[in-house]
Amino acid sequence: MHKNSKVNEKLIVQPVFVSLMHQHRFMGPCRYGFGEELSYEFDHNAAEKDLAEFNSEIAENVDPNLVELLDTQFIEWHEDFAVPDDQVEKAIENNQKVDAYLISGTRLIAYVSTILAKRTNKPLFFCPLTSSKYSRLGGIDSTAHMKALGFKEMYNALNYDDLNRMFRLLRTRKAIRDTKLLFALRDNVISFGCVSSFINLQDITDRFGMEILNFNGLEFFKIMDEFTDEENNEAKRIADGLVKDANCMHMPAENVVNDTRFYVAVNKMLDLFNCSAFTIPCFEMCATRELDKRHLTFCLTNSLLKDGGIPAACAADVGSVVSLAILMNLTRKSPHMGNCMVNVKDLENNTMRILHDVCTKKMKGYDEPDLPIDYVSFTRGNWGTTMRYDFAKDKGNAITMINLSPRMDKMMIAKGEITGCDDFLTQECRHAVVFKVKDSTDFHRKEEDFGHHFAWVYGDYTQDLADFAKLMGMEAVIA
Repeated sequence: MHKNSKVNEKLIVQPVFVSLMHQHRFMGPCRYGFGEELSYEFDHNAAEKDLAEFNSEIAENVDPNLVELLDTQFIEWHEDFAVPDDQVEKAIENNQKVDAYLISGTRLIAYVSTILAKRTNKPLFFCPLTSSKYSRLGGIDSTAHMKALGFKEMYNALNYDDLNRMFRLLRTRKAIRDTKLLFALRDNVISFGCVSSFINLQDITDRFGMEILNFNGLEFFKIMDEFTDEENNEAKRIADGLVKDANCMHMPAENVVNDTRFYVAVNKMLDLFNCSAFTIPCFEMCATRELDKRHLTFCLTNSLLKDGGIPAACAADVGSVVSLAILMNLTRKSPHMGNCMVNVKDLENNTMRILHDVCTKKMKGYDEPDLPIDYVSFTRGNWGTTMRYDFAKDKGNAITMINLSPRMDKMMIAKGEITGCDDFLTQECRHAVVFKVKDSTDFHRKEEDFGHHFAWVYGDYTQDLADFAKLMGMEAVIA
């Protein structure tokens, strides 16, 4: 994984256990029990037992790939209903670095939870213990109160699977917010090859928090011309490794290093500016004739970056950078992206395809074995390295694709089923996954509001993506 990648960034969660303990012996509407059950010691021992169960359960069930759990903080209060301020402050002492609070306890946790929400302005989560038969009333009670005040970040899980799913959504939001894009330009800020990418870059920052750094794309050629011996050797080492591990080479192996030199140059700038995403205009940079002169294209760099957890989109499509970042972080898979089109000769079967030469090794998952990759030249001059995978091997597999509207206020989401692969080994930008959707005509009509570049991953993530769109205040358009 690339050291700048946000894919492994974790949500920092502060558990808080709240317990009301009675200091006096009495019975009534606020106090159940009899005999020793009415003692402070009984309440204290019960709280200690439940606290131990809570700590054991979250350590076992909260996904460590998503969350860094801090040590549980304990808040004790009594029947005078005065919440000790020093205990509240102790519970939130790490608020600056905490992303969310996970609340549990023995009884009457709702009031204390509203105090925590108001003081921290951070999301609060509630989840019943596995020994519980019912959902947490305190979570629902405090959530209704806070939502009525306009605070929306209250989450009530029904079990730990549900809780981890919620954590995954918020972790994705955090990762994208912390992403910094290196946006290479030649001239026009909106590429002539993808005018549906965005309307205003500020819309992206406002919606997602992503920082965008503009960079002169022509500088990459100067950087390569000034490579040190060490940098040239690094490019050769990477190229040799790709050739060695290739399923098959369908181009001169000695030409791969031209593309890995560009990859090394991009990484140098990613490191210099501490960036974690990348895009560059294909058409405009091609027109400089520098690519023809140097016998390279950007395809391999985009594929390698995505395999390293760095969102890298074709054609200076900043909107697709965000789509890639969403899919990477939500699914822990490296996406493919490209031109999405309906097969007008096969409307009855709802056949479509997504075409670009940027498949990757890690499309089945960052924690899964590499896909067998063939290498084909982009140009008929036998240069411009591209990764290829025969998607027909996965016929019948479900895929999920997304695209964002140019105003960044909508997300189009569609599920498909792979039916084949077009031009697996054909030169030029022709490599495509072929799939069918529920209704390709409906897809085509809805696509008009989004544009032609869709990013996709293996699996059905329709509901997760719809929920993420809601989290980000976007309209989910399902096709």
